[in-house]
Amino acid sequence: MNTPQKFRIAIGTILCIALVSLTFKAVPIAQNLDDFFAEEMYRVTYRFFFKTNDGHTSVKTYLPKNNSRQRITHEVQDMARTMVFEKKADENNLKGVWVTAKKDSYESIDYQFTFEGKARVFALPESFGRSVKAHSKYLSPSKYIQSDHPKLKALAARLTQDTAWDRKRVQNLFNFVREIPSAPIITLTDALTVLERNKASCSGKSRLLVALARGMGFPARIKGGIILQESNKRTSHVWAEININGQWIPFDALNGHFAYLPANYLELYEGDEFLITRSPGLQFDYSYEIKKENKIPFLRTSASQFNSISPISLWGLVESKLISMESLLLLLMLPVGGLLVAFLRNVVGLRTFGVFLPVLIAFSLLETGFTTGMLLFMFLILFVGIISRPFNQMGLLHTPKLVISLTLMVVVMAVGSYLGVITGVGWLTSLTFFPTIILTISAERFSTLIVEDGFHKATGTLFQTLIAVSFCFFMLSSKWLPSILILFPEILLVIIAMAMLLGRYIGLRWTEILRFKPLLTFKLS
Repeated sequence: MNTPQKFRIAIGTILCIALVSLTFKAVPIAQNLDDFFAEEMYRVTYRFFFKTNDGHTSVKTYLPKNNSRQRITHEVQDMARTMVFEKKADENNLKGVWVTAKKDSYESIDYQFTFEGKARVFALPESFGRSVKAHSKYLSPSKYIQSDHPKLKALAARLTQDTAWDRKRVQNLFNFVREIPSAPIITLTDALTVLERNKASCSGKSRLLVALARGMGFPARIKGGIILQESNKRTSHVWAEININGQWIPFDALNGHFAYLPANYLELYEGDEFLITRSPGLQFDYSYEIKKENKIPFLRTSASQFNSISPISLWGLVESKLISMESLLLLLMLPVGGLLVAFLRNVVGLRTFGVFLPVLIAFSLLETGFTTGMLLFMFLILFVGIISRPFNQMGLLHTPKLVISLTLMVVVMAVGSYLGVITGVGWLTSLTFFPTIILTISAERFSTLIVEDGFHKATGTLFQTLIAVSFCFFMLSSKWLPSILILFPEILLVIIAMAMLLGRYIGLRWTEILRFKPLLTFKLS
């Protein structure tokens, strides 16, 4: 058997193993495909503890409903048999009501559901339409939202004077409320009190923003819910919504979300209401138990549920906490990124700092952000190259000179981070331990190339490396690719087969075709 036959057999065997395993998983996965594409998944439990009164005892709370950005499934509850539960419509809201006639007894209620959510970003037009009749309720003042008070009306007029466009008017109102100092005020605070005290919690800021918007003729209301994070918590959250051309747009002045709602915001009710109400004089306590689930974006199941459907995946490693999600993704994405860099080197003809270093640099950019990371990367690498020149003239040996250059780079990063903390400039503090290590390795490689090939050629290799880094970054930024690799580790076998095929490539590189195009054209003619 000759070498080409052995090569084909090896390729065929690897691909057959991968194909059989992928086919084995195809049926259960096809049955659980989902077009909702949730970004976050949590298991939420309402826990209520109380001692019943001598007579009729009731506990009421708002329950979540499905909408375009959140889905509620797997609702279950645990309560005493003597307790009656009922869901009731309350205008546009849904209320859960628990009632018992049992006297002087300690009771508990667990109401549990699964939340799947995705973020929503809204694009606002410059000018808004007006529909006073349809939204008169959301233009009128209320007990805690005094939109007709002279102080609030004057403030709204002052913030929007000389502003031609509605979007800018709303932005000015939002910015003013956002800049009010935040404080965990547990007492009920109305809009006017927030303005007078210049301090508020989420509810106070939201009431003030709604009051200012109504004063300007924009229909507005309060929206309530819970910010979901893995914890046991007692705090809920409220934000404002403004009706713009028939659509309710969210504005969270406390957390700075302008026309944006994050994926972990659980929406529960509309209006300036209390999330929980109960019988008067009741001894009562409560908490929200929130557990984060690993969500597979294109499947209806969580990662833990998928293990019962198809045990051949790597989700079990994450669920059992044998390895962190970040570490597993780094391990899985390295071969994929390495294959991409190998293609860019062997077929396209780019010169890069090794094969896996561009992939690691791309990983570091995921923490710093692409634009900020690329600018920092270029500055620090070129900084090392420039400061190494004076040491060349001193006749220092390469290794000590490299230590000096890298030490100066670390000093620059440390000073930059310190200035970022003092000045509040976020991008200066974006370098964490992992990106620092990658930048240090890259700087060492660049310094070595300067000695071996000269500054001009080393700089060319640097910019070609940045091209490869850009390709790797946008590949690693995919929301689906990590989940696909964890679900289908057999893809690594496909990568091996593709790398073997790439290893037999002996054709011209694309850059060589461009370089020798005039010669090729002359030869053909």
